[in-house]
Amino acid sequence: MEINLTPSELVQLGSRFGISVNSADAEILCQDVIDNIQNLEDPYLTPTLPPTATENRSWQPPQKDPYNAIAISCIVPPSHQGTLSNLKVGVKDAISVAGIPMRAGSEIFSNFIPTSDATLVTRLLSSGATITVKTTLDELAASPRSTTSVDGPILNPHDPNRVAGGSSGGSAIATATGIVDIAIGTDTGGSVRGPASFCGILGIKPTYGLISLNGVVENTYTLDHVGIFSKTVENMALCLDAIAGKDEKDPASMQAAGKDDYKFGGYMESLQNQPPVDQITFGLLEEGFGEGVNTKIESKTRETIDNLSNAGASIKSISIPKLAEHKALKDHISYAETAVHWRARGAPYRKGGSADPFYQSTFTHRAQEKDFKLGRYYKSKLLTGCYLLDENNGQSYTHSQAARSQFTTNFENSMIDVDVLITPTMVGLPPRVEDASNPGFDTGRNTRIANLTGLPAISIPNGKIDGLCIGIQLIGKSFDEAKLLCYANAVQNFTSK
Repeated sequence: MEINLTPSELVQLGSRFGISVNSADAEILCQDVIDNIQNLEDPYLTPTLPPTATENRSWQPPQKDPYNAIAISCIVPPSHQGTLSNLKVGVKDAISVAGIPMRAGSEIFSNFIPTSDATLVTRLLSSGATITVKTTLDELAASPRSTTSVDGPILNPHDPNRVAGGSSGGSAIATATGIVDIAIGTDTGGSVRGPASFCGILGIKPTYGLISLNGVVENTYTLDHVGIFSKTVENMALCLDAIAGKDEKDPASMQAAGKDDYKFGGYMESLQNQPPVDQITFGLLEEGFGEGVNTKIESKTRETIDNLSNAGASIKSISIPKLAEHKALKDHISYAETAVHWRARGAPYRKGGSADPFYQSTFTHRAQEKDFKLGRYYKSKLLTGCYLLDENNGQSYTHSQAARSQFTTNFENSMIDVDVLITPTMVGLPPRVEDASNPGFDTGRNTRIANLTGLPAISIPNGKIDGLCIGIQLIGKSFDEAKLLCYANAVQNFTSK
């Protein structure tokens, strides 16, 4: 391997990585660095994932897209026939589909084309699905606003003057408008359930680790989840049956598979044995209501709960007095993990070293370009994380993770006597585009709980207010998606219209 490196370039390299190298040192060290690189053996420099064959795949820019929902139109045919045959699927443009451009809503991935499929994409295609679109998102899947994408605001199909919700807004719109039958999104604090609520469809975030994160752009690794949008519980169950399950390429998936309560599969079958509503006990999470919740949304939610009660369901009040403190906990972890991922230039070590090798090289190259621009929202999160890590050598992150563990234990204990918790999905109506950019805009009060705890949660359409869609959220028990889908199916019969 021929290496061209000069002493002055070595000084600049050290400066970029915070290593002090003066001119005298550079003269001595330059040849050492060259020798070290030339002594590396080739096996360690080869890609860790074989490229995916892409000869039968095609793509083009979207032709007509009034809501800015579609990043790329494509045809990625199935590799086999299966339970998803004849279904069109959209995939959030933060998930790798080999041979199809991926920008993740940011300049950092301009001109980047993955060479390997994400694990969930492989599983979709193996089950007969055809991927027809990559969907737009907020920059690097890091915002709930629908206004931070490099492609511009993502607009609500029920009122284009308002946002669709982030960061998976494009996936929600593509499903709601019938462009696809099913769409895949990601959810770090409500990024599937929020857009599902705003767009009037179903959106599920499964238990952490149930769906592999291999091939998914990292946002906040211990909070990131893959989720599913659909208009029907049946299609959602079919999709979950296809893509759930452990994956050796994703440590989070393997860790989940080692837990005592781990289980997956049988979701479609479970719907054939759905319990009647009078055999379900709902826990009404009091802190999910009250101050800060739109009064009309609260009224609609309580109306649905009353309908369930009148049909024989048991309703128990559940209170977790310190629940409001979870926002700072989630934000602290999110800021720190975002900064670490950036500092590591997208290194895949939290994914077992198994990743598209061109992902990190693109990330590193673009991040070092002087004219590269990040959006204000993402940059502010990134710099906040840098400050927190630098201020006390990361001790606050360690403390936050310990507090998170205790929070999860307490939360799960509160659910012992109920089957599922119920709250409004979003505490407000979809904001106007100009209002969504307000730094104080916060949609995740009721949704981020499930990301911190890793518990499964689903948003169900719950009628409209002034022509705008709202949702009702169910939070289930760990790896209990089969029952959660049954409860969601039951609730749909009693929602507000």
